[in-house]
Amino acid sequence: MSDLDEIVSKLREAIVVMDDKRRVLQWLGGAERLFGWSADEMIGRDIEEILRPVDANGNRSCIGIRPSDEDMRIVKGMPEQEMLALTRSGIRLWVGVTCSVDRDSSGKVVQTTAVLRDIERRKRIDLDKSEVISAVAHELRSPLTSVKGFTATLLNRWDRFDEAAKKRLLETINADTDRVTRLIGELLDVSRIEAGRLQLAKRMIRISDVAQRVVERMRPRATNHVIEYQFPESFPEIYADSDKIEQVLTNLVENALKYTQGGRVAVKGTTQDSVVRIVVSDEGEGIPLEHRFQVFNKFYRRGARPDNPGTGLGLYISKGLIEAHGGHIWVEEAPGGGAEFSFTLPKGGEA
Repeated sequence: MSDLDEIVSKLREAIVVMDDKRRVLQWLGGAERLFGWSADEMIGRDIEEILRPVDANGNRSCIGIRPSDEDMRIVKGMPEQEMLALTRSGIRLWVGVTCSVDRDSSGKVVQTTAVLRDIERRKRIDLDKSEVISAVAHELRSPLTSVKGFTATLLNRWDRFDEAAKKRLLETINADTDRVTRLIGELLDVSRIEAGRLQLAKRMIRISDVAQRVVERMRPRATNHVIEYQFPESFPEIYADSDKIEQVLTNLVENALKYTQGGRVAVKGTTQDSVVRIVVSDEGEGIPLEHRFQVFNKFYRRGARPDNPGTGLGLYISKGLIEAHGGHIWVEEAPGGGAEFSFTLPKGGEA
């Protein structure tokens, strides 16, 4: 093997040379690693019969330029195209394909060289972005439709409503406006966390007081639940951003209410060596072991239902906020069943 052949064999990209009938002449680079077929198996075979490339909608795609494309006579190459190609194991793989062609004096394609590379990760990121755009659009549409509808109703029929009815409509508008504001805040938090630009306003705080505020605020919403507050009077102060910790606790308690039908939700604090530990537990079905790491992923929603809206950003943001404080957050099974979310934060001075 020559030095050049050895270099080519180590490439991650697949390099495929085809004749004018789209039969494989050379199967080089990472072709076998990417698709599973060896060069001996591919030489002489129609590449599109083997890889069966399709676009995102399932329509057949073409690797390279077809000789019948009369309007492409002067083109010698094509920009990257994205397509799904079949591997030997039967899995559809997203690949980016760039091609260059050799033509004879009449302009006929006599040979095509294609470079195919794995773009699965990039496509997953793109799909994640599409999903969050769809989720955000859905989350914004509902409250904004409500705000628009109730505002228009009040403007057009103000004199027809008594004071109590007006108050109810305005309270709904106010609540939906808060919902939109919170969603925008979540998106900004995600942006700051991912860019490493999250700023914390740390000071010495009584986290027990923060937890009590959250519990008292959430109790009116807990129609089928009992929320318990369990902090010792001597619970130590910590150096933290009060608003951010309150945001984390609010999210954990809201999730406990959202994903359980009823029962007890406990918010408690304990101390362990150099850290404090805050626990939010429920009496629901719990989270299977294989999903416990996934719940902190961006856009992940356990038990998502049409009547249970959300973007799947809350736990991802909570994880980012706790880690920015030098803490750790995790989930496990509660002693009596259900889910138990815990996070730790350093005691006393700055971490």
